[in-house]
Amino acid sequence: MTNFLILWLVIGGVALAVDIATSSFLFVWFTVGSISAIIAQILDCSFMTQLITFVGISGISMAFGYPMAKKTIKNSVKKTPVREETYIGKIITVDEDIIQEGKAKIDGVYWQALNVGEIIKKGDEVKIIEVRGNKIVITKE
Repeated sequence: MTNFLILWLVIGGVALAVDIATSSFLFVWFTVGSISAIIAQILDCSFMTQLITFVGISGISMAFGYPMAKKTIKNSVKKTPVREETYIGKIITVDEDIIQEGKAKIDGVYWQALNVGEIIKKGDEVKIIEVRGNKIVITKE
């Protein structure tokens, strides 16, 4: 039988290197498949058996391992809030009277503001309680 050990080592090594470079946990499963093909090579199986083992184990480990790895990473990495989410709870001073809707300036950017409390006069301090799409929801502080 022809020795395909180098082929499986190259496939496994390249897959592992790509996965390390991309941090995607998408290609490491081909490394698992190549290890199983190397085991089949050691057991003196034919190339076709090695290939079927590689494809089968890679597919099975990807089907089960990738969702588990993705879920684990998603649960362990804290979500970075978008800029608008950091506005919630912030106190700002308004530049105009706002009865129901108006404009409020946050960090140099004007936002459409929805007032859910009492009437807001120019110069009043308000608290941002929510972001709804491209509008901020405010209430008098």
